[in-house]
Amino acid sequence: MIRVVQIVAVPAQGGYYAEDLAALQAHPIPVPDRYTAAPVTPGFRAVRQPAEAVSVGLVLDGLPAGRQIVWGDCAGVAYGGKGGRDPVFYAAEGLAVIEQVIGPALLGRELTSFREVAAELDSQIASARIRMPDDMPRAEGGSGRLSRREALSPLNLLRAVREEMTRSPEEAAPLPVRRQHTAVRYGISQALLAAVALARGVTMAEVIADEWGLPPPDAPIPIHAQSGGERCHNADKMIVRRAASLPHALVDDIPEQLGRDGSRLVQYVRWLKERIGRLGGEDYRPVLHLDVHGALGRISGDEPGRVLGHLYALEQAAKPYPLRVECPVMMDSRAAQIEMMKTLRGYIRARRMSVQLAADEWADTLEDIQAFIEAGAADMIQIKMPDLGGLHHTVEAVLACRAGGVGALLGGSCAETDLSARVSVHAALATRPDAILAKPGMGVDEGMMLVHNEMARTLAWIRARQAETAPSS
Repeated sequence: MIRVVQIVAVPAQGGYYAEDLAALQAHPIPVPDRYTAAPVTPGFRAVRQPAEAVSVGLVLDGLPAGRQIVWGDCAGVAYGGKGGRDPVFYAAEGLAVIEQVIGPALLGRELTSFREVAAELDSQIASARIRMPDDMPRAEGGSGRLSRREALSPLNLLRAVREEMTRSPEEAAPLPVRRQHTAVRYGISQALLAAVALARGVTMAEVIADEWGLPPPDAPIPIHAQSGGERCHNADKMIVRRAASLPHALVDDIPEQLGRDGSRLVQYVRWLKERIGRLGGEDYRPVLHLDVHGALGRISGDEPGRVLGHLYALEQAAKPYPLRVECPVMMDSRAAQIEMMKTLRGYIRARRMSVQLAADEWADTLEDIQAFIEAGAADMIQIKMPDLGGLHHTVEAVLACRAGGVGALLGGSCAETDLSARVSVHAALATRPDAILAKPGMGVDEGMMLVHNEMARTLAWIRARQAETAPSS
């Protein structure tokens, strides 16, 4: 039986940047100016800042080879604080939770399974009240009254902690309680999964398949790639590497990337179609997947009929390739987002169009994802793994999509790490979503290489062990 005898944690770097999308969509900001531009979303220091992470290691005893260490990476997403997500993640926050919550909960603990321990620890971290470090940034820079979600965020909880510490016992009030940042739960669950896999002598994918009663992993998952701001050069890379769906196509400058009337985006789709034909050949038919971050709604005043007109123009430009549009609108609440997406899907069916709609914003938790599925508000859901916290929620989310007849894109963020990307591959191999995001970073080559190679190695190792144990004829 293995047990945790030590916890090691160190600040790490994400594969890209955290960016204030609200500031970028309010008015264009050149990339060189984003590092110093003032943010509008609470918690950011600047419009663009390096993504932070924390590598957490569990030192295990009870293994035949003696003590060994397994790792997980606490990482957030690029657009923190947007669409119902937790704020931008800081390493200092993660280190504080690891010291004050994870250490006391795990030291000396025997690890018998992943699913049970991950769920228990996820819940314990979620409800913990901790003292934040003094160097944590305050959630300032926004305007107007804070929403309840913002008021109970880790960053504003820090302010409450500071105020509470200065009061006398008679003045002290109970601190608000909320889930600690999803990035922390994401990272610690990776380490737990790696520990159980090491103890059993199998891959992480096999642990998930076994504990959820799924078939053994036996086939690769199609890869979806994202271009970032390099919409053309990076699209060429995706085509020659034969990504299953592409190019995601970052929208952070609406006049330049969409045009006030959407015509620039239509032109881009026509160009993309031409490049696929020229570089990919007749046997290559990827899905054209555009993530517009609500921009079609912004240029249409969130009027469903006008948004539908843009979707129709894009569909015509994409033919004969299938088209999927992620987050065509971005509303102010989950309920409003679901209602608008459901309305748009109804319009699409009435017009006998073929474009599919993918949900991302406001589909942040397992509960959110189930709400989108039950409402019939999306053809596909991007399961943004860091937003869900513990990996067991990701597993349940993919399985919920499959059971509900909704496509599942096992996604995440360019701001993640090499390690979290590799763990994502194992979750994908076990649960079989429709596609997995190439990550981290926005360079295309690196993310596609990392995800592809991890899949290939994992499947090769599973097959090799199966061949050893297969009865001889």
